[in-house]
Amino acid sequence: MTYGFGMRSEMRRLGATAAVVAAVLCLGACAPEDPGPKPSPDPTLTPLFASDEEALAAAEEAYGRYQTVEDEVFAAGGAGSERIEEVAVRDALEAARLGFEEAASQGFRGVGRTKFDSFELQQVAQNADVEDVVLAYVCLDFSESDILNQQNVSIVNPDRLIRQAFQVSFDYEVDTKVLVLAARDPWTGTDSCG
Repeated sequence: MTYGFGMRSEMRRLGATAAVVAAVLCLGACAPEDPGPKPSPDPTLTPLFASDEEALAAAEEAYGRYQTVEDEVFAAGGAGSERIEEVAVRDALEAARLGFEEAASQGFRGVGRTKFDSFELQQVAQNADVEDVVLAYVCLDFSESDILNQQNVSIVNPDRLIRQAFQVSFDYEVDTKVLVLAARDPWTGTDSCG
């Protein structure tokens, strides 16, 4: 049946011609008369860290600053809690504030210090504009820390975990060029405290 075949061929030719005409018209309408100078390519972004080892060292240092301030504020019964803003943001900042408020309202104070070890890098981003630039696992050691009430009696459960794994994340502070703690959550997915 040549009738149907002939109609399709004619329609294809007309469709193809219309497509070519439309493309030429679009190109003519979109092309500038004077293209001007070509923009220079974007400079290569300098990575935040030269290596994973450098990122891990920065995270350990940042966590050390955070832990020192947290221990000192708890030792003062929550007084001076605004200092935590220098070393924490987002979830970590909010959690610390709540803990300090409870300590102040209940008359609790911390004694000793919280140690940490077994820092293990999980993920590194090289863009300072994103949250969670560095993610890591850390083991917290509570063997040398305690929380006392107003009668100097420990309120800590004697059966608590002395060593516990946490996942920690850090944001990059562009002004100071350092990491600050953004979140700290208990972690059971890895044996960081083994």
